[in-house]
Amino acid sequence: MYSADQLEKLMLIRQLVDQGSRPGKLIKLEVGELRALQNKPRYHFEETVFLGLLKNDNAVTLHAWMQQQLLALGLRKFIHLVMVPAIKVVGDNWATGEVEIYEEHLFTEMMKSVVRQALAETYRSGGKPRVMLTTVPGEQHSLGLLMVEALLRLGGAEVIAFGTEMPFQDIREAAEAHAVDVISLSFSASFKTEDAIVTLSGLRQVIPNEIMIWVGGSAFASRPGVPEGVVLIEGLDAVERALI
Repeated sequence: MYSADQLEKLMLIRQLVDQGSRPGKLIKLEVGELRALQNKPRYHFEETVFLGLLKNDNAVTLHAWMQQQLLALGLRKFIHLVMVPAIKVVGDNWATGEVEIYEEHLFTEMMKSVVRQALAETYRSGGKPRVMLTTVPGEQHSLGLLMVEALLRLGGAEVIAFGTEMPFQDIREAAEAHAVDVISLSFSASFKTEDAIVTLSGLRQVIPNEIMIWVGGSAFASRPGVPEGVVLIEGLDAVERALI
C-alpha cells in the first residue's frame, strides 16, 4: 500500500518525534528535508569531559554521566551522539597511549551495561524480521554489535544476539534452529577488509539462500564490493532503513 519513499518518511518522522520534534510540523516536510533535520547537530559531545571522567579512575562518576546522557537523549540519539564518538575517542587515544588498556576495558563494559539495561526496559518479542547478531572467528569487538542490536530493536525487529566469534557451522545451525530471516555480522577496523570479503564468501556458501546476510562496520568504510548474496549496511544511519 505504501511506496518505499513513504515508508522512509514515516520512519524518519518517528525517529525525529523520538528526539523531541513535533509530528505536526514534520508531516509537511519532504524526505530530503527530514533527513537534513535528522542529521542537524543539536548535541555536542564533550570529548574533554568524557576523557576526564574516564581518566579519573572513578567508575561511579563515569557511569552516572553515561546514564545522564541516556536519560536526556533517549536510546537512539544516545547511540548516535554519545556512543559512536566515545568509541572513536577511546580508540584514538588508546592508539596514542593516552588511554590505558584497563580504561578501554572499563569503558567497554560500562557502555554495554548502560545500553543493555535500556534495552531490557524496552524489550519486546515477535518483531520482524528475526535477526541473528554475531561475529566470525577473529572479530572480538562487541560494541558495534550492541549498537546495531539496539537500533534494530528500536526499528521493530526481533533480535537474537549470540555474542562474538561464532564458527561457520555454529552460525548455520543457530540460524536454522531459530528460524532467522537475517544473519547480521559486524567487522571492526581491526579486521582486514579483504579478509572480511573472503570470510563472507565462504559463509554465504554454507548458509541457505532464503536467509539474508547483512554486514557492516568500519572494515567496510571504503565501500568495497561485497560477495553476491550479501547486503552491505553502510553506517548506523542505514540500519533501520534496512528494515523497510
